[in-house]
Amino acid sequence: MKVRIIERINADGYKTYEIQQKHWLFKWWWVDAWINSWQGASCNSTFYTLEDAKKHLCYFDGTKCTQTVVY
Repeated sequence: MKVRIIERINADGYKTYEIQQKHWLFKWWWVDAWINSWQGASCNSTFYTLEDAKKHLCYFDGTKCTQTVVY
C-alpha cells in the first residue's frame, strides 16, 4: 500500500504531521491513514514531529508483525 507523510500547518501556525495512505476503494485518493483503519478514529495517524511520524509509519505501510513462542 502506498504511504506518505504530509506536513499540515493550521491557520494558527501549529504544525502536525499526518500519515496518509491511498484510499482502500478509490485508489487515486490520498486520505489520512485512520480513515482506512478498522479502528477508525481511535487509530492515531497524526503526530507532532516528523521523527515521531516516521517511527509509526511501520503500522501503516504493510510491515508484518513477528510472533515467537517463548515458552
